[in-house]
Amino acid sequence: MSLSERRARLLSLIVSEFVDSAVPVGSDALVRKHGVRLSSATVRNEMAKLEEEGYISHPHTSAGRVPSDKGYRCYVEALMEDRDLPWDAKQTIRHQFHQAGREEDEWIQLSAAVLARAVENAAVVTAPRTRESRLKRIELIGIQDTEALVVIVLQQARLKQQILIFPEPIEQERLTAITNHLNEAFAGFSAGEIGRSQVQLTQLEWHVANAVRDIMEASDRGGYDEAHLDGVRNVLTKPEFASPDKVLNLLDVVEQRNLTKLIPFRELAAEGVTVMIGAEHEEDAMRDYSVVISRYGTPGGIGGAMAVLGPTRMHYPETISTVRFVAGLLSEMLASHYGEGSVPGEPGDGPPADGDTRGKKRK
Repeated sequence: MSLSERRARLLSLIVSEFVDSAVPVGSDALVRKHGVRLSSATVRNEMAKLEEEGYISHPHTSAGRVPSDKGYRCYVEALMEDRDLPWDAKQTIRHQFHQAGREEDEWIQLSAAVLARAVENAAVVTAPRTRESRLKRIELIGIQDTEALVVIVLQQARLKQQILIFPEPIEQERLTAITNHLNEAFAGFSAGEIGRSQVQLTQLEWHVANAVRDIMEASDRGGYDEAHLDGVRNVLTKPEFASPDKVLNLLDVVEQRNLTKLIPFRELAAEGVTVMIGAEHEEDAMRDYSVVISRYGTPGGIGGAMAVLGPTRMHYPETISTVRFVAGLLSEMLASHYGEGSVPGEPGDGPPADGDTRGKKRK
């Protein structure tokens, strides 16, 4: 970001002031409220340069300026202070998590509620799953002479099903025998392990096994397919969503069937927090929003992702530190639940780990 120290300071103040007030920022406000030691005329000139360079924009109905997506990006990557959550905020969140039961669904709902309340925006948390699906059980249910329903139970109680066509008529008794042999051979296998297996199977058994492998591979490519949402009301109270059109757009975005498609969970950095701002989203429906996203879970094991969704006028430092801390707590709970040890370090404490992508830009 090729900004002079003066312009960088002014851009940082404009972002902070606009995020707090939701009112376009004028030069007089910067001089009077923030003690900028420059004349109003000099500040106006520097703001004009920032506008020419695309960091701020000039709403038609106001003499003030507002940050652009480029301005927010510069702020997130280069200007904002990487804050840690205050101790009392951490203790409050820890207390809420310690009251949770032993069910994963309860943890996910709690994580979304805690995030939404803490940052006053909407929060989405996906259900935990292994990076690579593993087979728990297969069932074959005859439908017609040459058709059967394949029901696949994966670990974490995920269910997939599909109609399978056989090259010849087949009775339920034979389907049951195939099911028993495949369950004995492939229980606990991934799709890749099924494909590489040297187990001795009949032609019909391989017909079913290959179908199961294809279904599991498709499930793995599909990424996160279950998510819990909380805090939509928080977003609706923002001034950006005062018009009916904006409300309808938000409601369309947060429909459960759209959440995991619109928020780019599958393209997250391996570590740290990812930030997507406005026009950086590929989906037009997301151009008015920013999302702050992080993975959670055990290294190489079970895990998921969480995201905060709100207008681009977002408190980025607080949101990033809160997402990082909650992800760390949920990771520890999963590690303890599955007996994989603790995630190293105090969740949310200290600077971001190497590779932390506070501002991942995508075009």
